[in-house]
Amino acid sequence: MRQDLSEGAGASDYPPMVLLHGIFGKPVDWDECERYFDGSCEVFAPRLPMANINRAQRNLEHVVGHVMDFLDGSGIDRTVLGGNSLGGHIALHIALRYPLRVAGLILAGSSGLFERGYTRNVPHRPDTTWLKTKMREIFFDEALITEKLVEEIRESLTDRRRVAAYVRMAASAKRDNLRDVLHQIRAPVLLVWGANDAITPPSVAYEFKERLPLAELEFIDECGHAPTLEKPHEFNRIVERFLQRHFVPLHAG
Repeated sequence: MRQDLSEGAGASDYPPMVLLHGIFGKPVDWDECERYFDGSCEVFAPRLPMANINRAQRNLEHVVGHVMDFLDGSGIDRTVLGGNSLGGHIALHIALRYPLRVAGLILAGSSGLFERGYTRNVPHRPDTTWLKTKMREIFFDEALITEKLVEEIRESLTDRRRVAAYVRMAASAKRDNLRDVLHQIRAPVLLVWGANDAITPPSVAYEFKERLPLAELEFIDECGHAPTLEKPHEFNRIVERFLQRHFVPLHAG
């Protein structure tokens, strides 16, 4: 059980958090975060349509619309929006287009500036060897690359249309560079980066910090592209301190 860093924290202390997974991710990637903040704030982790087989919907626009529909349908007027990898990219778009809906951003290994993607040399039916090679780019600790995890991902990619959808979505993200518009985001931003991230390396985190007016940057040692999975305790503690700095005073007194 975690110990709160402040006394008297309650469900009304923070805005609800909505957390967005990456292109090969899923809502359970945020389970540790949901458990950690249980009792402090509402946490939502919607499933995103990253592999919709409709060709016209294999792009960022479709996913942004899906998240906005989720916020509206859940009655969430204003949120702290978080995202890993492509999920962070989606969060940035929402903050740019709907600034009154976003109280703050939490980005972990976000795309939007640079990302070593998956759009080249992707086999029609990825085998175990190819998948393990790609997963070594995601995790610093290879012990996390279990046979069970590899098999789960392999099974999800047995449909050639699904593979094509992932590739098209990744290509859409790679074309969409936000470098020239990030300065428009005026919400507080927490950048939580794996110090050993090989997909969005630390130089990307530094550029995000330089271009986002209210950004804070924290690195986690011996951690790759998915800190919510590889170092969830450190990630959650960093997020908690960020929430306390920016949102607890709004409810004090």
